[in-house]
Amino acid sequence: MTIFTYKLTSYNAFLDEFTRFLGITPTNQVMRLPEEMGSGFMKAFSFEGIDALVYDMTFHQEMLLKREKENTEFFTLNYDEVADPTGMQVTIENDSFEAPDQRNAYLYLTSSLLDWDLALQQNVNLKGLRVYLTPDWLRKYLRAPEKDDMLEQYIKLKAGGIWQKTIDVESKGLTSELLADQEQPLLYYQNKMFRLVEVFFDWLYNEMQQHPALKLLSRSDIMAARRIETLLTKDVTVLPPTIREMSRQFAMSESKLKKVFKAVFGLPPYEYFQKYRMQKARQLLLTGNHSIKDVGYTLGYSNLSNFTLAFKKEFGRLPSEVLREGK
Repeated sequence: MTIFTYKLTSYNAFLDEFTRFLGITPTNQVMRLPEEMGSGFMKAFSFEGIDALVYDMTFHQEMLLKREKENTEFFTLNYDEVADPTGMQVTIENDSFEAPDQRNAYLYLTSSLLDWDLALQQNVNLKGLRVYLTPDWLRKYLRAPEKDDMLEQYIKLKAGGIWQKTIDVESKGLTSELLADQEQPLLYYQNKMFRLVEVFFDWLYNEMQQHPALKLLSRSDIMAARRIETLLTKDVTVLPPTIREMSRQFAMSESKLKKVFKAVFGLPPYEYFQKYRMQKARQLLLTGNHSIKDVGYTLGYSNLSNFTLAFKKEFGRLPSEVLREGK
């Protein structure tokens, strides 16, 4: 594995340092990987107080990028789109998370006060962007001093799989245009970067307003909820442990476990598991490669009528309708 450790001062400086590390000479702040190393590019931009990086790369070796924490706080808005969700892992401080199957393109925020690592397996394509944002810039351009508390609370959660913004239609269009390997005026990139930042923070503010209970939770409670969520979604072919079993495993009362989990994920544990299981069923059916019987049995249903009822309750449609849509 190739390991590159750095402190972030600007993405122009990062690109210079990274290219020297790889032994590549950039042209006009654009790095292109030579064939023996992989394929793809990385570009750095600076404008109006924003510093940004865009990339579309595949390395022929495992890579680990380690950003060391700073004493001065700034934020980075991150977009990751990975071809294989198991091929990338992000670690923020000591907390690691992978891109889930159904959310392999997402936006999330990190703070310079925390260590941040990105591990990429060999021959896995990763597209994305990084936007460097100072607190002063956010106050000036978002005109929202009241969002300081929102940022503090978000960083407390470390973006660890709780509030990653799944890419919507507008965001997908913006990121696709930013990641296109073509020459455009700087103003083109500036306008799209500004809009992407605005979309993310509008979404984040609305999310925080809808989850006031999170402000009352400790970091240990939030971490416990995340571990419970991992347990619930680890294997959807079998029923999850009971609330009593999980309360013993995570050393909290049954009532507190249910309260904490719902505050973080919006649903009681079993309802969350069931919704996740039905999403898996829908994904399998949409491929057109599996019969309803196969999907039902794969997800642990011995009675297909129960599977059909559960699926219709979740989506308002029969499995057969979704299966036809996928063919």
